[in-house]
Amino acid sequence: MIPNNSCSHHKLLNHIQVSKLKTSYGYEQNSWLIDEKPLTDFLNDLRENLKNDAYINFINNFADLYPAWGMELLHEGEIRFVWKLIHMDSVVVPLFVCEDDLDLSCIVIVAEIEKTKDFVYWNRIGYVLHDNENIEEEMKTGISKVEVYTDEDWEKYGDNIALESAGCLTWRKWISENWSEELYRRRMNYTLPYYMTEGNICWLTDMKRVFDRNEYEDMVDLFWNLETLEKLQKIDKQKTIHTDECAKMMSELEITGRDFLEQHIKDFGEILLHVLASDFITEPLVEMLKKKDDKRDYGENRNSRNNRDDINRDDIKIQIYCRLIEIMWYNGDDTVKNVVEVTILERLSDDDKVWKRFCETVSDEFKMVIH
Repeated sequence: MIPNNSCSHHKLLNHIQVSKLKTSYGYEQNSWLIDEKPLTDFLNDLRENLKNDAYINFINNFADLYPAWGMELLHEGEIRFVWKLIHMDSVVVPLFVCEDDLDLSCIVIVAEIEKTKDFVYWNRIGYVLHDNENIEEEMKTGISKVEVYTDEDWEKYGDNIALESAGCLTWRKWISENWSEELYRRRMNYTLPYYMTEGNICWLTDMKRVFDRNEYEDMVDLFWNLETLEKLQKIDKQKTIHTDECAKMMSELEITGRDFLEQHIKDFGEILLHVLASDFITEPLVEMLKKKDDKRDYGENRNSRNNRDDINRDDIKIQIYCRLIEIMWYNGDDTVKNVVEVTILERLSDDDKVWKRFCETVSDEFKMVIH
């Protein structure tokens, strides 16, 4: 499993980064470079030694598979599940899925990942064998699996759905209205143990890649931010956003935002959008804009790859927040638009430097609105 830690590990470290890679269909998607080589090239190279593997030969080009860390997976519950695994310390993590299905039911390429305080190890890479999956057993591991309930779960579900049997009419009605939550629970309670059980993954090869943990976590954070920005950029301007949807979008700015939103609702008994906007958007954005270097100073700070990466990450994060503010303005109902005017724009305009940098980031169209 994990090699013994030693002071010589720094000589063995591999490097991992996010990069836009082109598929054979002509579009680009976020994927991984390991030591400057696309992970998909590494997988395609395996074909020479796996000519008798029908599953691998079924995949025409690994570069065409969809990265499982992307926000275009078909089900929100599976996006949440994958990102939960990404942040665990010892786990099998999905890397790629079928580009047609965009879920975890068909092709799922996975890596066995182990983390220590200083290092991250990608030990093996393989694919999920679905032969032993049992849908009837899986059905029992969603909202019906009360053995794993937290105190919060009992508070929310103890007097309604918790004791209903899987398959009954009440249960079916609940999961139809709460499918994202149900699917996430099934994935955590059924799929994760399935992945971790030897024999359910066909391991193709030992990878033996070792990454600096700080660099790795930076890569994970950047992947999330790039996907989040692209998701926001694709939102249709015709879609009307009300309070609940706006709160959900705010919570998705950060990986841990869902927990923060649930705590907010628990504390106040409802969504207070002005309070939420201040906590989720305004104050974090003000701090980022205060720290943002002036464009004329960028050259002085770009003395290393790490500095360049830091600037890129900061810029992307600022773009995410500014993009959401524009969406709230153009797509929001009266309540949401009022939050933009009163809670967000007024606060940003309190500081001339912050306001200037904010205006440099938003679209020309939105500049005409706020000036």
